[in-house]
Amino acid sequence: MDISFKTTEGRFNYRVAGLVVHDEKLLVMQDKGQAYYYVPGGRIKMNEKSEDAVKREIKEELGIEVKVSRMLWVNENFFKEDKLHEQFHEVCFFYLLELIDEEILKKGSEFIVDENGKIHTYYWKTLDEIKLINLYPEFLKEKMSELPLHIKHIVET
Repeated sequence: MDISFKTTEGRFNYRVAGLVVHDEKLLVMQDKGQAYYYVPGGRIKMNEKSEDAVKREIKEELGIEVKVSRMLWVNENFFKEDKLHEQFHEVCFFYLLELIDEEILKKGSEFIVDENGKIHTYYWKTLDEIKLINLYPEFLKEKMSELPLHIKHIVET
């Protein structure tokens, strides 16, 4: 069971996100019909370690195995989702990941994945390019160029 629940005040999500960096490019994704980009990841399941969750989510979304290098950020994010008009409160662990197999690189700088009927387009974007796109959470635009050696706590409202 995913750790996500709805209240009268909004929705809470407990999430993980994976930062896959190769040749100074970050793998970002965009859902069909959405105006924003984000990094792969998803909700943590009950009784699941966050590190296991990020590996599972990457496997489910991209069909690849990754190695976790380290956790970079814990992000508390408070936002209103544009399409659903729903207030969100998310806690997300951001992990730096390493590709175990570089087979995904053969797909090119842009590729589409159908994840059980959800269409995701993935892009390899340079650190300069991500500063120009509508990327969420917004702190990634600046913080990707200076990855911390120790876990940092970031709050966005």
